[in-house]
Amino acid sequence: MMDLKHKPEYYHTTFFKWRQRVGFGISDYACNLAYLLTNTYLLFYYTNCAGIDPGPVGIMFVVTKFVDAITDVLVGSWIDHTDTKMGRYRPWMLFGAPVLAVGMILLFSVPVGWNSTPKLIWAYLTYIIFSFGYTLVNVPMVPIVSALSPEPVERTSIVTTKQLFASLGSLTSSLFVLPMVNFFAGGENAAGSELATGYRMTNVVLGVIVIILMIICVFNIEETNPPTVIKESQKSNFIKDVRSMFNRYYIMLIAYVFFFFFGYLGMMASIQYYFTYIIGSTSAMALAMSLMTLIPIPTMVLAAILNSKGIGKSRLIIFGGIIDLIALFLLLFSKSAPFAVGAMALYAFGSGFRVSLMFAMCPDIYDYTEYSTGKSLAGTQSAVVGFGSKLSSALASAIVSALLVWGSYNAAELDAVLSGGGTVQDIAAQYPTAITAIKLAFVGLSIVTSVITVLILLPYDLDKKYPAIRAELNKRTAK
Repeated sequence: MMDLKHKPEYYHTTFFKWRQRVGFGISDYACNLAYLLTNTYLLFYYTNCAGIDPGPVGIMFVVTKFVDAITDVLVGSWIDHTDTKMGRYRPWMLFGAPVLAVGMILLFSVPVGWNSTPKLIWAYLTYIIFSFGYTLVNVPMVPIVSALSPEPVERTSIVTTKQLFASLGSLTSSLFVLPMVNFFAGGENAAGSELATGYRMTNVVLGVIVIILMIICVFNIEETNPPTVIKESQKSNFIKDVRSMFNRYYIMLIAYVFFFFFGYLGMMASIQYYFTYIIGSTSAMALAMSLMTLIPIPTMVLAAILNSKGIGKSRLIIFGGIIDLIALFLLLFSKSAPFAVGAMALYAFGSGFRVSLMFAMCPDIYDYTEYSTGKSLAGTQSAVVGFGSKLSSALASAIVSALLVWGSYNAAELDAVLSGGGTVQDIAAQYPTAITAIKLAFVGLSIVTSVITVLILLPYDLDKKYPAIRAELNKRTAK
């Protein structure tokens, strides 16, 4: 049973609330360093540094997710049955951090001198280690929001602060990762093994930072609203619990998370190709990624304010999705760096609504499950949602890889055009299929998935029902 360190009135003070918000927010800063680094640079690292063909890499991204399917649900179930003096969720966040950091380093440490098959085996094993570490840290981070506060408005504030720190993690990645890689690689023109060394050393630094930040997080938050503990006599009903947790709102959430991340991470996996070979400006890419990090910050604050004024989370998310669709169609026809950067800025504005309120919606749905079943199954539910996002990430990378294969993408040939004094127009003329493949990966996938996410949330009405559900849960807790 979680031991609270202070008197009850302390947990209602402004000081504690901000300590809790900031302390918890730091965790997503750390996770985003790992998550976006992997989803933005890993495919490029495999194809351009480690020398692994994109086809087998795409298959690897999908196959390893079936291992994740097992580990995610197991970890989620273990979390639901955890009851310690540190609480239910914090121990997992603390002890998972070193595993995540080691996975980050190994992921970008492919022995470039090996043959293709051993390198691919290394990629499989290290990706599984990284994914397991991320599961240990990230699965408890969603349901813990319910334990940090029983108040819906305060939960939105906690999640908004968390997403602000996530944006700062993205900003750190966009501003400093490539300069760090170039520094450790010996310069901007580094390639092959030198560039691979740059990526590896960068991950060593970031891995240490991740461990330190997670320690700071865990010891600055408290689980003041502990969830229902599953009793020993209830543990044999695991299969029944899994079936009962799939209510209509939870199915909507899983579908939304899957398609949102499928489109978004497809963009991130192909953004370096898009700005290198279509726009012809890697500096514009750095600016676009910085704007994608900075612009959602005020958008998230605006979303939290509008939500506190009574506008439902689902309505605000749909609004953000429509804004993103406009931006994506602009990107589809973009041919210049300023135009592309402007469209990415508009996309960032819309995604600020979609991301922050998506995570704020999760505790509401988990509470609805507890209201319906009499059990808190948030750990298992969060694990399945997390697996859905990982699977979408893997499928997005696999589809991007498949599109590159379909487009006969060859990094050496395209780079030779640019190094020989050619332009992106020359690349488009000589390799039109490759350029089409990159456009489909960067914009096409996101257009389709954004439309789907808007349609998914149209029938969502839990925002209206939640106050009565929360009141009933408070009565149960009081008893």
